[in-house]
Amino acid sequence: MSSKAVDERELVARLRAGDEDAFIRLVEDFGPSMLRVAGVYARDSQVAAEIVQETWMAVLRGLGGFESRSSLRTWVFTILGNCASRRTKMEARSTPLSSLEVSGGEQDELECFFGANHPRWASCWTTINNRWDALPEDSLSAREAERAIVEKLKLLPPSQSAVITLRDLEGLSSDEVCSLLGLSHGNQRVLLHRARLAIRRALQEVLDQ
Repeated sequence: MSSKAVDERELVARLRAGDEDAFIRLVEDFGPSMLRVAGVYARDSQVAAEIVQETWMAVLRGLGGFESRSSLRTWVFTILGNCASRRTKMEARSTPLSSLEVSGGEQDELECFFGANHPRWASCWTTINNRWDALPEDSLSAREAERAIVEKLKLLPPSQSAVITLRDLEGLSSDEVCSLLGLSHGNQRVLLHRARLAIRRALQEVLDQ
């Protein structure tokens, strides 16, 4: 058994025993990511914070039933997704995450990415911007790029925003995202590509200024 698995089992045991320090550690480790993911479902920051609070209550109530079939993170984020979906449905702001299919017009755009099984450049862009070497050094600062990405994330459909946030910002695997959002692997891949394409366009606009 890996040291990570042992550490997680010890953490779960401490949580079940009511160890406050263990719970604080869990909140510090998962809290910021949970708030970002909740914000994908509920764009109102107050509602997102309430979803996270509801999740923590559900986590504490459900610890006795956690069987380590998945990682603790996956289990917590699955509860978060359930709480968020329930809350957004109550407020009539939910969007079905599995309702989108690839249209013929979008397929060509998706081909600018390598496939998920590419031996070296999985899901990366197949093309690069050949103007970068001609740009002034300060024309695309990290701050400008970050601002463009953040603003574009706010404008993406919730389904796309959820997938790219979980995959590229929070580092969840494809299997974890499919389980969390109730998506097929095909739909998850399409939504991720659409979101990445939108982010690429946003960065391109900054480059073209």
